[in-house]
Amino acid sequence: MSGDSIFNVNWNDVSEGDASYSRPSMSALLATLFGLASFLVYFTPWFFFLGIIAILLSLLALWAIRNAEGLLTGTFFAYFGLCSAIIALVSIVVFWSAYLYGVRREADQFFRLWFVAALEGDIPRVRGYQSIYSLRSQAADAEAWWKEQYENRYLHRAVHECVEHKLVRVLMALGDEATVTYYKTLNTFSERESDTVIMVYAVTFPAESGGTETFFVRVTGTRSYRTGSLDFKAAGWKIDKLPDFYLPDEFKDTHDH
Repeated sequence: MSGDSIFNVNWNDVSEGDASYSRPSMSALLATLFGLASFLVYFTPWFFFLGIIAILLSLLALWAIRNAEGLLTGTFFAYFGLCSAIIALVSIVVFWSAYLYGVRREADQFFRLWFVAALEGDIPRVRGYQSIYSLRSQAADAEAWWKEQYENRYLHRAVHECVEHKLVRVLMALGDEATVTYYKTLNTFSERESDTVIMVYAVTFPAESGGTETFFVRVTGTRSYRTGSLDFKAAGWKIDKLPDFYLPDEFKDTHDH
């Protein structure tokens, strides 16, 4: 009897034909592509979803490879896509958290300058902080500044509105007796050419009946920055509009009663 006997066949041997059934996982390959693409989130937050898709595809690929009993390959690509997506997403979250913290800190320092000017009754500085530094009046002294404002009817009207503003007059009247402290941040958002911060401050002053009283002020400011060689005049912080009285939501129920 020619040929091998059925009893001589090693059933554990895998022939070349059998090996051809092993194929790469498409999920793993797609996870790699989406993992690399997830770094586009640095250009716009709208690409954040690419990292999420990469993570889901990686986990799906690893599950499929583990349960395919050797018929699927691509573990390396699945892990590569998973790690790439995690690195991209975590790094962008850390970056933006640090960036927005820096923006809020700068805004707080700038807003405090406005309060100091208002408490001191320095109207030129109060008005000046409503424009970026490079566009503020270059008058040599307060007298020259007032003359400059009154010679222009539009500036004259703006100064009149500032001086008659209720909050400005209250702060001027309180002067050194008032203490200004940061209360909370209502919003911080960044656009392509600017950052905007909305903060609330508590102003505490001695009450006539003894003790102290407190009111709150909302301040909105924007920082513009250079986007080209000709945009240097538009860079810097400014108060968007005159700050005004504000009642935080947590005090509204108490105030109503």
